[in-house]
Amino acid sequence: MRTRRALVVRGGWEGHDPVGCTDLFTPGLERDGFEVTVREDLAAYEDTDLLAATDLVVHCWSEGELTGTQETNLVRAVEAGTGFAGWHGGVVATNARNPLYGRMVGGRFLWHPEGFQDFTVHVAAAQEGDGSITEGIRDYEVHTEHYWVLSDSLNTVLATSVLSPAPGDPWDEPVEFPVVWTRRWGSGRVFVCTLGHRVADLTVPQTAAIIGRGLTWAARP
Repeated sequence: MRTRRALVVRGGWEGHDPVGCTDLFTPGLERDGFEVTVREDLAAYEDTDLLAATDLVVHCWSEGELTGTQETNLVRAVEAGTGFAGWHGGVVATNARNPLYGRMVGGRFLWHPEGFQDFTVHVAAAQEGDGSITEGIRDYEVHTEHYWVLSDSLNTVLATSVLSPAPGDPWDEPVEFPVVWTRRWGSGRVFVCTLGHRVADLTVPQTAAIIGRGLTWAARP
């Protein structure tokens, strides 16, 4: 049985604690049999041999920007079968000037209300195959940033949340947004969770389970 390889690329804005957050999940990947490589520079995506040998990329780099070469290499690797996964700003509040990356990921952060909010994560009805990520998990409450994101219908949405307008807001009815989704891009699998502003958010049992399962689901079989 071959050893699968995971590449964790972390850095960017320190407010999202890329080291602390990724360190929560690397032990689980290792227990699942992955050989984990950690890189703290986006130049990792310039190494096409490394990407071709990688079964899962975990991207945790908020407020970043990929060079044209980095973006092309990463997206081509996913199209060829490398899995891609991430959470919160490390995956959807980054690379805003990289359209190939954005289409691959399937969503982009736009805004969140000031401060942390109490809201419900609504777990969708199980989707065949992808539903293993949320199997046995029911709706649950969180207290964290509530992301407003743009997404599209190519995503398989596994969980949602609802943002309700406050006095003075320019919209006048609740809006539902995806919180967890999967996506196929070429031969690769993509997993995204918009929760995860801080380590405490990622230790919520339901969120930890969803992300842990999502990482292994996204990896090349």
